[in-house]
Amino acid sequence: MEPVSTLLIGKGSMKLPDTSTFEPLLPQATNVRLSVAAQNSLSTHTTYELPCERERVGDPPRGLQMMDVVHRFTLRRCIASPLNESLLELAERKEQAAAECEMRLVHIPPGPGSNAGVVKTNKGGYQSYPDLFEASSPNLCGELRDLVSVALTEVVALELDARGHSTSYEGDEWLAPAPGELHEAYAWLNVNRGANWNAVHQHDVERWSAVYFVSDGEPNAPGFPCPESGHMLFRCGPKGRPAHPATDLAQPSHFSHSYMSVAPTPGSLWIFPGSVPHAVMQAVLPDGVAEAEQARISIGVNFLDAKPPPPHGIPPPVDPIA
Repeated sequence: MEPVSTLLIGKGSMKLPDTSTFEPLLPQATNVRLSVAAQNSLSTHTTYELPCERERVGDPPRGLQMMDVVHRFTLRRCIASPLNESLLELAERKEQAAAECEMRLVHIPPGPGSNAGVVKTNKGGYQSYPDLFEASSPNLCGELRDLVSVALTEVVALELDARGHSTSYEGDEWLAPAPGELHEAYAWLNVNRGANWNAVHQHDVERWSAVYFVSDGEPNAPGFPCPESGHMLFRCGPKGRPAHPATDLAQPSHFSHSYMSVAPTPGSLWIFPGSVPHAVMQAVLPDGVAEAEQARISIGVNFLDAKPPPPHGIPPPVDPIA
């Protein structure tokens, strides 16, 4: 089993120095009011601020810490339950078909309409060709595309509010699709079992990405050997430490990096800048606990028409003692 630190150090272009150290990050959750239209399909919208890696953004301006914002949505239960049941069946069917493709004497390459799996950052498991949102896909994939588009519209609206114009897209056409259209995106299935995992990676650094969780497989539980078992991990910069009272500058952290652990809760949708490094831990079960029959299933999404804002700077937290 790769421990969290070994996983997050990464390899290739994502590799950090071997001396890098990590601590868990528990960012403050900020609840955001959903629009009336979004309340038909979504139940919550929560944002979290994650400290940026200096390897990605460089040294921050004096007295500031650079932050990215990630968004968590939950679907209404009456929508998520039947959708997840159908997506689970689709994932298991495509996974089985992919296994049959591998056993054939004639190689069947992955491509549009093919069930053959692709290998990207996934170490084991099954990843489908990214054509789930194509017109030829099952209707339930179109339903999910509608839902993630609604969620991204909420993200964009929040960004426009921050800019001081909540209803107009003038000058920001790249933020939103044409009236009556959905955000352009493509998507793929991820099926992970047991020891399957995903290496640290980024998506398109100029666009939003998302992951929707369909099934958590064997849920983690108190007493399990790895709290992050089966979780997605956002790799972040060092935690903000209270400012030194004499300089107003953040005091150095004992760790070079931090990470936010995201449980694969079915019905939850995470939208994040594609530039944020992330990975997926393998499942780590106690001795004597059999591997779950149901896999951990998620759907990855890359948006094509919406650009996230650059990281923003915030002052370090105030030391209450000082």
